[in-house]
Amino acid sequence: MSSEDFDKMRGGYYTPPLITNYITRWAISNGTETVLEPSCGAGNFIYAISQRMDELGISAKEKSNKILGIELYDGEAEKARAYGATIETSDFFGYYKDNIRGKKTFDVVLGNPPFIRYQNFEEKYRNLAFELSEEIGIKLNRLTNIWIPFLILSTECLNENGKLGMVIPAELFQVDYAAATRKYLTEKFEHLTIITFKKLLFEGTQEEVVILLGEKKSNKKGIEVVELEDASELISKKIDLDATETKELDHSTEKWVKYYLSTEELNLLRRLENDERLCLTTDLFETNVGVVSGQNKFFVMDKESVEERDLQSKVQPIVGRAEQLSGITFSDKDFEEVSNAGKKVYLFTPDNVDFAELSEAEKKYIQSGEKEEYHKGYKCRIRNRWYIVPQSWKPNAFMLRQINRVPKIVVNYTSATNTDTLHKIRFLDGVNGNHVVAAFINSFTFAQCEITGRSYGGGVMTFEPGEVRKLRIPMTNAEKLDIAYLDICMRENKIEEALSYSDDILLKQGLGLSDIEVSMLKEIWIKLSSRRINRKMAKKII
Repeated sequence: MSSEDFDKMRGGYYTPPLITNYITRWAISNGTETVLEPSCGAGNFIYAISQRMDELGISAKEKSNKILGIELYDGEAEKARAYGATIETSDFFGYYKDNIRGKKTFDVVLGNPPFIRYQNFEEKYRNLAFELSEEIGIKLNRLTNIWIPFLILSTECLNENGKLGMVIPAELFQVDYAAATRKYLTEKFEHLTIITFKKLLFEGTQEEVVILLGEKKSNKKGIEVVELEDASELISKKIDLDATETKELDHSTEKWVKYYLSTEELNLLRRLENDERLCLTTDLFETNVGVVSGQNKFFVMDKESVEERDLQSKVQPIVGRAEQLSGITFSDKDFEEVSNAGKKVYLFTPDNVDFAELSEAEKKYIQSGEKEEYHKGYKCRIRNRWYIVPQSWKPNAFMLRQINRVPKIVVNYTSATNTDTLHKIRFLDGVNGNHVVAAFINSFTFAQCEITGRSYGGGVMTFEPGEVRKLRIPMTNAEKLDIAYLDICMRENKIEEALSYSDDILLKQGLGLSDIEVSMLKEIWIKLSSRRINRKMAKKII
């Protein structure tokens, strides 16, 4: 096994010295501290801790007594022992259960927990991690990645004045499965500092990470977010945490993306989120996933392939990608244009009968799919007839699931359905879909999208149906909006023009917001979306 493959297996991305040194100096002030590193690997943090203890005049014997590292793999543990700490070869969860829980605490816990996805989280460790987390009141779901129980149980290892310094995925800010963990942290620490980076720190992964600094006792109460260009600014840019605006800790499960905002901005958003004049999307429409074919490569076809195989009567229109929706309306003319451009916009829908009863054209195409073994894929093989894709209601509109610059809903004037790369929308009885689609374009809803959705290292924001259901839309005066004008603006990428128009009608005239408040909402959206979009892929800086 290569070292790269081993690192991936153990979820190991070794922490650059710039970061280990910064966190260690923040946490260890006089050398009297007892320190735990719960997943020490080859000892990057252990080395920094040892060096810090040397600076403070701590003897080798004292260091060995004060510094404890835990590492699952023998080879890695042996490397870490070279730095003078006590290193136990064990899994953290088992060691915590047998040797720490109820027996000892530490002044400082530092580390970079493994970034192991739930699919690769070994069952024996998962079960124990979940059991221990549940004992302290946090019930984790099956989607939980290993860093979350590491973070929770590391916090449990601290004494009443303890400090936590960890490098963790920025998922903490935004994923639903970390919601209980966010609440837990706000209850355990009087002061939290989160340092984020515009450039990605670890080579070979799109995982955005943050530095989490927690103080169980502090004269300064609340949470603050510091954003740097990259890790080099930990040294080159003097970070004055005392000068950073501290926000009040919200003891809820809400996403922490909001903490990039000022207190004034947060207060405006919270006031509007409680304004009964803003409609929840659930009061306007249903949201669901699109068609799950199981094999889009086979089932979704372009016009030329349909004609070559004589399947014109055995397909139906389908929208498969956001790029096929340039405006906020989708007409038969739009469909014809994307079809003629060679896009895959036809869903193969053979008759739902036994194979022997199908036409020769249908049989030949299905046999070509079986030759490629498409029928053996999970979604296909569990069907009664693998070539019949299940469908439910036709969408009145489409909503982007993956968003680059702006979110939007697109009213559907065609008979097309959509794949699961988009969400489908069905308006409730009595709701005018055109009004909803037009009113969705406003600075408040756009800003709320940035807080509610989940973004990745590459800058794309993703919405799942549950997140769509949390959004609010200002519908007062929505009937005054010209959907045709907004459609043109969106097609021509005149986003600012569209927002200025709709903000005036919905937010100023409809809700009575001031020019300053409307400008603030637009700035919130620009700030959060720009941060997401402009996040650069970069090599790690060490």
